[in-house]
Amino acid sequence: MAEAQRASITRIYLMAFFVLLFVTAVEAVTVLVFRFPAALRVTILLICALVKATLIGAYYMNLKFERLTMVFIATVPLTLGILMFFAIVPDAARVLGLH
Repeated sequence: MAEAQRASITRIYLMAFFVLLFVTAVEAVTVLVFRFPAALRVTILLICALVKATLIGAYYMNLKFERLTMVFIATVPLTLGILMFFAIVPDAARVLGLH
């Protein structure tokens, strides 16, 4: 019984690893191969980052049964990133003369 459970856990970790590898490949192809508009490229990369953060939190940090923690792992960095973006854009526009 213990051996079957160990094989099942190993299979789950390997599947999570391969999904993370696939998402990383999607990110690399999005940036290096395709010439998407900047807004679409950033959207794809943010979605990939959220998927990766959720998978790492759920399977490698053993948080898949702690829903509130998983929500915080996904939303707090995204919220902070959006706030930083809107805080920096006016200064960058002024420096670049786009204002």
